[in-house]
Amino acid sequence: MMTLLLAAGFVVGYAQIDTATTPVTVFEFAVHAHDDRGVVWIAHRGDTQMGWLVARVDCVRTHDRVGVVTAVVGAAHDVPAVRGDRIAVTVRDGATDRISVGPAAAPCDPGPAQERPVSRGDFRVQ
Repeated sequence: MMTLLLAAGFVVGYAQIDTATTPVTVFEFAVHAHDDRGVVWIAHRGDTQMGWLVARVDCVRTHDRVGVVTAVVGAAHDVPAVRGDRIAVTVRDGATDRISVGPAAAPCDPGPAQERPVSRGDFRVQ
């Protein structure tokens, strides 16, 4: 769990993660967060289903090339989140970007989710 996220900054970008499960599911992430404002969009799609959520950013904190964005879900369809839930997106901006998404207890809380490497796309953290 990260504890050294100090400065407000920005996290922007788009990424996809492919799962190794059968059938293959693709998770898509778009983050545009700056100075505790912005939007997070997450979708997943498989052979027979698609789910998504849109959330309003309430906190952005960065340190080095790591960014934590928390946001409150405004709308969701076929995902394990409902309107009013708080989510956390943690991004590591590196040679291979990494991302984790999970529930957050409070603004700026990175949450307990496991990081996954990004298959396609790029994030910028500053």
